Amino acid sequence: MLIPRNILTYLPEKKMKLKIYGVTFEISYPLAVIMTAVIIYDSSMSVLSCFVSVILHESGHLLMLRYYGCMPDRIRLTLFDIAIVDSSKPLRGTKQELTVTLAGVAVNIIAGTAALIPEIFFGNDILKLFVNANLTLAFFNLLPAHTLDGGQALMIILSRKIDIRRAMLIQDILTAAVIIPLGILGFLVLLRSGYNFTLLVTALYLLAVLLMKSPHINTGENK
Repeated sequence: MLIPRNILTYLPEKKMKLKIYGVTFEISYPLAVIMTAVIIYDSSMSVLSCFVSVILHESGHLLMLRYYGCMPDRIRLTLFDIAIVDSSKPLRGTKQELTVTLAGVAVNIIAGTAALIPEIFFGNDILKLFVNANLTLAFFNLLPAHTLDGGQALMIILSRKIDIRRAMLIQDILTAAVIIPLGILGFLVLLRSGYNFTLLVTALYLLAVLLMKSPHINTGENK
């Protein structure tokens, strides 16, 4: 399919850059290579289901941003991070910001629930993977931890009601409260399965974010 040059442009650099309708998408080469290889060799379709669920999730954020007339400056995709850089974030009210923040979770719940009905009747394995991926991603993102949608929504509410430093302290405590049981559960799952380290890596990722988080309060990024 041909795409007009004014809609899609390729900007050669260290990262792949695509500009679509004025929004710059930055995709790291390692992510592009690994995702291509995984999709090709993933006969179970589980990774592809997760990938589609993530795309739907981020599309939810983008749809709400477009609805409010404030498209992001750029979207960054790397092996360990997906960030929507949005300079108009400080200009939005509480209701609008909460809607944008939780839109990704809402899309995952809608998509997972919609696929659940035919999966119940027909018992399709691919539909089952799609349902599990969407509902798991929605639940995970609702956790009140740093970088997750639940944590960002909590910070939006707290920062409007109490001192920002107290709000950040509360979020730090809640993030730690999420990391500890998640890490223990991840370790137990790894011991039992011998190969499934997803939860453990997730807990370590959240711990790294907690320890190395930027002191700046408003970064203009939605994860």
